[in-house]
Amino acid sequence: MTEKEIMLFKALCDCKSDSFDDSLLAYCTPEVLGQLFYNRMAGIACETLRRHGLLSEPDREFRNSLKCAFDQSRRMTDDFLKCVEYVSYILSGTGAKAALLKGAVLCAVYPRGCRTSNDIDILVSPENIGVISDLLTANGFRQGNIRGGEFVAATRREIIESRMLRGETVPFIKKIGFPYMEYLELDINYSLDYKNGDGKVLSEMLAKSGERSFGELWIPTLEKNDFIIHLCCHLHKEATTYPWVKMHRDMSLYKYADIYTCCSGMSDSDARKLFERAYELGAEKQCAFAVLQTDELFGISSKELTALAARALEDDSVALHRVISPADGRVFEYSTHDITKRLFMKNRARDLKEV
Repeated sequence: MTEKEIMLFKALCDCKSDSFDDSLLAYCTPEVLGQLFYNRMAGIACETLRRHGLLSEPDREFRNSLKCAFDQSRRMTDDFLKCVEYVSYILSGTGAKAALLKGAVLCAVYPRGCRTSNDIDILVSPENIGVISDLLTANGFRQGNIRGGEFVAATRREIIESRMLRGETVPFIKKIGFPYMEYLELDINYSLDYKNGDGKVLSEMLAKSGERSFGELWIPTLEKNDFIIHLCCHLHKEATTYPWVKMHRDMSLYKYADIYTCCSGMSDSDARKLFERAYELGAEKQCAFAVLQTDELFGISSKELTALAARALEDDSVALHRVISPADGRVFEYSTHDITKRLFMKNRARDLKEV
C-alpha cells in the first residue's frame, strides 16, 4: 500500500482518537478495504467513521462493505455475549477458581460490533481441570472439534494425548444453534504464555481473579492488570515464535488493538501499577514488547507507559525484532525494524535472518 493508504488504514483502526483527518478518505481503495477485512478491523473502521460523522463519505462499495460487516459483527457479538453469560453462570456453580480471558471479556468492553470472538478461553489451575471438565460435561459439552461445519467427537486416546503430549485440552463444544454461532467452543487453559509463568504465578493470578461488571454482565475474569499482562504475554508468544511467523499468524492486528484499547487513557499512576505488577510476575519484558509494538502501530497516549516499557528493554536493543524457533533453538532477527512495514509484508519469514 502507499503511504497515504497506510495512514488511512491506521486512522480507521483507531476508534479511540478524538480527531480524524478526513482528507485521507480520498484513499479509500480496495487495498485498504482488503486489509481491514484481513485484519478483522472492518467493524472498528465502520465505528470510527460513524463516531466522526464520516460514514457517508467513502464511496458506496467501501462504505457498504464496512457497514455490512459491522451489522453482522453486532449480531455475532450479541449471540456471543449470551454464551459468555451462560458460561459465567455455569462456572459460578463450582468452588474451583476460573477466569475468562481475551475475547470473552473484550467483546463486552468494545462498542458492539467492533470486536468478535469465536470461542471462550478459560484459565484454570491444573489441579482443577477435572472439576471443570466434569462441570462442562454435565452441562452438555463434549470434547472434540468442528470439521466441515460438523462436530467430530474426540476419542479418549486423543483427549489423553492432547494433554500429555501437547499440554492442552481438546476443546469443549456444545451445539447452541444461534444464527451466527452454531456451536459454542470452550478452550481450557492451564498454563501461562511466558517462560516465567509457572504454577505459582498462575495460582496467584487466579487467587486475585473474581467477577467484574461490564454493564449488566458479570464475568469471572482476572484482575485488571493481570488481564492486560496476560494479553501482552499472549501477543509476545505469537509474535516471537517462528512457527507462528511461518503461518502468518504472528501479527494479528486486532490483538494489538486489544492492548491499545485496554491502555488508552491510562494515567501515570495506573501505568506504574501495571509495570510494578509485571515485574512481580516476571513478565515485564513481554509487556514492554507488546506496549512498544502497539505504540508504533497505534500511538499509545500514555507517555509514562511507553517510557516504562522502553526502560524494561533498555538492555536489549533488538527485543522488538527477535524471533525464536523453539524446536531447534535457532534465533532470528528481522532485517526490517519498522513495525508498520512488517505488518503489511506478504511473507515476514523471508525478512528474518539467523543470528
